[in-house]
Amino acid sequence: MSRFFKSFKFKICVVILAALLLGVFVAGIDPDGAAPLSKGMSIILKPLNMAAEALKESFASMQADFRGAESYQEEISKLQEEKESLKEELVDYERTKHRLSAYEAFLDIKAEHPDYSFVPAGILMRDSTDVFLSFTLNVGSDDGLSLGDPVIYGKNLLGAVRELTPKTAVVYTIFHPDVSVAAYEIRTREDCYTESDAATAAEGNVRISGLARTTPVVSGGIVCSSGIGGVYPRDLYIGKVTRVVNSESDISAYALVTPDVDFSALTDVFVITDFDGKNG
Repeated sequence: MSRFFKSFKFKICVVILAALLLGVFVAGIDPDGAAPLSKGMSIILKPLNMAAEALKESFASMQADFRGAESYQEEISKLQEEKESLKEELVDYERTKHRLSAYEAFLDIKAEHPDYSFVPAGILMRDSTDVFLSFTLNVGSDDGLSLGDPVIYGKNLLGAVRELTPKTAVVYTIFHPDVSVAAYEIRTREDCYTESDAATAAEGNVRISGLARTTPVVSGGIVCSSGIGGVYPRDLYIGKVTRVVNSESDISAYALVTPDVDFSALTDVFVITDFDGKNG
């Protein structure tokens, strides 16, 4: 029995009994006339009631927080959808802007040569490892293209169709060794022709050969297609002379010409499928 009186359970019972007696005592001296036992229990349970109320308010606050979190998540999802929509609109805008720029650049040559036939085209892909900057178009023989057709951006000669399928066409640019254009310098009227190699193309230049060693062509001169041979129309812009060099192998000279087009930024071009004097 003595072990029970020393146990933790006995101590708890004593504490509870003391609390009850204290509550009864306090209630007994309270002038409001409430029953002592009832008053005592209310005093004892008051902290528990306060704790329960606090817990209830805490749960209500948590529910409000959960509803707020759901509302925030819905708002975030809505904003994400709006962001994606705006991104698509921006892409469409940029695509339309580039297309309009291509058409604006094209209008001058169309006005000057209403008898020419053109096919608009978009660039499907580029080979990033190709130093000659060749590219593939989204049009082909089904659209009226033929091998050798010139490809332009405004009045700028870009190159020619060299590979063809019913739905696509590969364009070799004027940087490519397989593309040679009969040309002339517009101030001196001196005839020449384009040729190129990997080293020249890597510098962003086209070589203009066939100039006399005493050529009057100087830096800043403008070189255009001459139309000789009927392969390319006359007066398509090739580029501006940046340097004239005397050949080491003969008595001729050549010039390095830089095109006025950023080939890497092109998205839309035109293919000339027919023109006056084509193929002679």
